[in-house]
Amino acid sequence: MSTSSTRRTLLKGALAAGAASLAAPALAQRAKTLRLGSPQPVDSNYHRAAVMFAEEVGKLSSNRLKVDVFPNSQLGSITEMLTAVQLGNLSMSLAVPAWYSGYIKPMDVFTLPFLVGSPDRLRGALDGRLGEAMKAKAAAASFQFLGWWVMGSRHMVNNVRPVNTPADLAGLKMRVISSAVYIEAFKALGANPIVLDSAEIYLGMKQNVVDGLEYPIPDMISAKLYEVSKYMSLTGHVTDFFVVSMNKPLWDGMAAEERGIIAQAMKTASDWEWQAQPATTETALKTLGGLMQINPVSPANRAQFAERTRTIYSKFETSIGRDVLDMAMHDLNAA
Repeated sequence: MSTSSTRRTLLKGALAAGAASLAAPALAQRAKTLRLGSPQPVDSNYHRAAVMFAEEVGKLSSNRLKVDVFPNSQLGSITEMLTAVQLGNLSMSLAVPAWYSGYIKPMDVFTLPFLVGSPDRLRGALDGRLGEAMKAKAAAASFQFLGWWVMGSRHMVNNVRPVNTPADLAGLKMRVISSAVYIEAFKALGANPIVLDSAEIYLGMKQNVVDGLEYPIPDMISAKLYEVSKYMSLTGHVTDFFVVSMNKPLWDGMAAEERGIIAQAMKTASDWEWQAQPATTETALKTLGGLMQINPVSPANRAQFAERTRTIYSKFETSIGRDVLDMAMHDLNAA
């Protein structure tokens, strides 16, 4: 081989080695992308919180971590997304406790009617021992709970008549979440509960598949359910919230710094959401007042609802766990 040929060969080798040495750090610095699937519309506080969370993650990690948010059930139904998170096919999602109860039975405790005394009591319990207990149970089902985003009180909505007492629900086909607690509660109230995914409610109401539903006030606006509903009765039977979760093995496989970034970003988004939601609720109620017939429910009549549904608590004592039930009844300030 000639000297010039030998030099060309050596030069090619050196260039290849140099390229490899440059590529290795580039690969190491490539952003790690997480996908967050959400059932919520883009004009909801939950989506705004999700975007804030994603932005904070990017900022705190100098864009080494990236969160892509997919709203409006783009990645499937609530159940499909939760199952994907559990299996590790989706990084993160969010749902209310009733949906998580299909994977973590003690989560049913948050769906028991008339249990939560106030949103402040709820957040204190979630950030305290009750929340820690639920995180441990979630881990056993391959979920890592990251944070809580408050929805607010849920109320009765229908197209037949105002609801003032349990008797007014008799025979009504009421959409409920896929939860044994909701099903039993509405049976106890004399209604006919029908399970529908949130993405199916609008059409279900429009086509009279169901007569009504129970929903938080701001979500009536963001989901445009006022277009297919006549009456809202302020029963406040459940104070609900979203749980944001990640696949547990994915979380465990992350560096401590990455987990810290995610936790800090979630706290920032959660603090904002809990502060923003009450004002959004108040504004939404005023808006709905011009679009639907809204009636308050007196304390005496609300007590009738509570008495009728309190009978279901014992049915779920075993699946929830007596220890969790006792803790919740104490820490959530049951009336």
